[in-house]
Amino acid sequence: MPITDPNQQYFKDGGWSWTGSKWIKGGLPFEYAGVVCGRVVGAGVGAGSNTLLGDTVPANVLWVITAMSAWSGTFNLTSIRLGVLSGGFSYWIAMGGAVLAPAGFSWSGQAIMVEGDIPSATLTGCTAGDNIYFYYFGYAMRLT
Repeated sequence: MPITDPNQQYFKDGGWSWTGSKWIKGGLPFEYAGVVCGRVVGAGVGAGSNTLLGDTVPANVLWVITAMSAWSGTFNLTSIRLGVLSGGFSYWIAMGGAVLAPAGFSWSGQAIMVEGDIPSATLTGCTAGDNIYFYYFGYAMRLT
């Protein structure tokens, strides 16, 4: 039975809030807001180190990134770093050493990102003209 009336007995055990579409138990600061997935391609990059940036986390939402991967399409790499760009500083979640193409480097876990944060990957040892790739996956939680 959905709770639609604050006068119903179910409201006696604590505060409730109306989200605009449903009643939720008070004190729950988040609700599921959808899937987060991104794909960034660096086509014909320059030699050396290249950084690929995902989308920026919007206001009133948290992103919980649960997996990231990056790789080179055709050339071997010196290293791959996966993380978040926050306040102009890179925070690396995972780092891998030499990677043979077309294999890549992946990470899974939980990285919580707030407004303004950007998922990122830095690939070093790129060869001029290479195509590099960065994928990230997770879910968004809306602040209630």
